[in-house]
Amino acid sequence: MIGELRVHNLKRFIDQSFRFTPLTVLTGLNSSGKSTIIQSLLLAYQAQLTTSNVVSLNAEPGLQLGQPADVLAVDAATSRIAVSLDVDDVWHDWAFETQFEGAEAASYLVRTENSDAGISLTYLGAERVGPRTSQAVSPTPTSRDDETVHLGDDGRFVAHALAVHGRREVAQPLLHPQQSKVTTLHSQTEAWMSELVGRVQFDARLIPRTDLATLHVRSTSATDWFLPTNVGFGISYALPIVVAGLGARPNSVLIVDSPEAHLHPAAQSSLARFLALVAAGGVQVVIETHSDHVLNGVRRAVVDALVDAEDVIVHFLAGDRDPTEIELNERGRPTAWPLGFFDQLEVDLRHITRPRTPRS
Repeated sequence: MIGELRVHNLKRFIDQSFRFTPLTVLTGLNSSGKSTIIQSLLLAYQAQLTTSNVVSLNAEPGLQLGQPADVLAVDAATSRIAVSLDVDDVWHDWAFETQFEGAEAASYLVRTENSDAGISLTYLGAERVGPRTSQAVSPTPTSRDDETVHLGDDGRFVAHALAVHGRREVAQPLLHPQQSKVTTLHSQTEAWMSELVGRVQFDARLIPRTDLATLHVRSTSATDWFLPTNVGFGISYALPIVVAGLGARPNSVLIVDSPEAHLHPAAQSSLARFLALVAAGGVQVVIETHSDHVLNGVRRAVVDALVDAEDVIVHFLAGDRDPTEIELNERGRPTAWPLGFFDQLEVDLRHITRPRTPRS
């Protein structure tokens, strides 16, 4: 499990460290460095996977960074970028050179230091695939015995994943309390999604002799099946998150950007509590969010003892100010509440309710 991240000369960070816990929440102002934290993890992961010293800046999962000049910090004193991770109390270092022959037209970095942290990682970006009449099949070889659920960084393989892995058993801690007897990935996905969007059932199938899969949706067995294009947009956006959480293996890392997208506030809170439960089950979960409902869902999870308070950390980033590390106590209360940290509701209400001079 990742305990700490150190970033050197990457985008806005010259030298910055961030502590990680089983559930780490990244939030803050726009363009303040939240995504850079995630990109640091993805860059290290990409470097771990590749066998050459050339590490792509534009590769799955989640990297669309452009060219070396786009990622080197503006105030960097050298052309060296470095990412270090404390994984299970052992430090792993990756270093990259941004100045080399042809760097002006390159879309990669040259790796000068390497390590193998043994990280297994799933990333779901903010721009997930919406409703489609059909979905692609993952090009990664997949079988029912494969431990990895391949979803793509935009969730585009979720129908394929359900069709192939739907009969897999879900770990006991993640079983929905109202569906604890039927423990397959398919049934548990339906149970947790029903908590988010109302009662829902799924039919996922591979189309023979094609590289496509289909997904149909209905509310009960008494109703017809519908295409995702004819039901709520939030179903398509939330489904990959639930499947990823249920399918993740202990000691792996699950990164979710903007889980709140296209969901009602109550569903946002419920999804956050689900992700807290995933973290409590041994998967390291990293969330990037702008939603106070997601934060409050995490706080409720602490109050309800779904996850231990010491297993949650919140990093608030605010541009020119130093990042603020925020913990939660056992009552779900943050140890700090810096300016701009989910305070807009109070700011707006004070403005709306302040005494005013009657209009003439």
